[in-house]
Amino acid sequence: MNIHKDIGLNYKKGISIIEVIVASVIISLSVISISVVYGNLVSLSLENTKKVQAAFLLDEGVEIIKTMRNESWSNISNISSGSINYFIWNGNVWKSTTTAPSLIDNTFTRTFVVSPVYRDVSTFNILPDTSGLLDAGTKKIDISVSWLHQGATSTKNITTYIFNLYE
Repeated sequence: MNIHKDIGLNYKKGISIIEVIVASVIISLSVISISVVYGNLVSLSLENTKKVQAAFLLDEGVEIIKTMRNESWSNISNISSGSINYFIWNGNVWKSTTTAPSLIDNTFTRTFVVSPVYRDVSTFNILPDTSGLLDAGTKKIDISVSWLHQGATSTKNITTYIFNLYE
């Protein structure tokens, strides 16, 4: 006596075509989703890499300004205020130029602008405008790094002050 027939159960062996199609669709959707997520991660990683490189170039720009100042304060003080400048390496020392050099790593453009600094007469704090006393021994430095990203220009900036420590 077959117990399954007695209680009305009818078992079929094997997998139906519907089950195969459903499983194939689930697996296909999973693979497509994973590949889309992976593609997005790669794109974000490349975008983030450029941002990190730009941050390093900004940091290097601050160090270049310090190096130029350490060689001679005139390297900084003789730069025209408000003009866009570029760093160039002449084989021995860093210099500034108003002529754009080639792109850094065929991607980035690094510029800097030197501005005068004015101080409050009583507190000697740095003022945001020209209403105070001109401090010839301090310069404001704005460094920018820009690059093209998806047809638009992306930019990172940093502002610092440099002081005449050695003269």
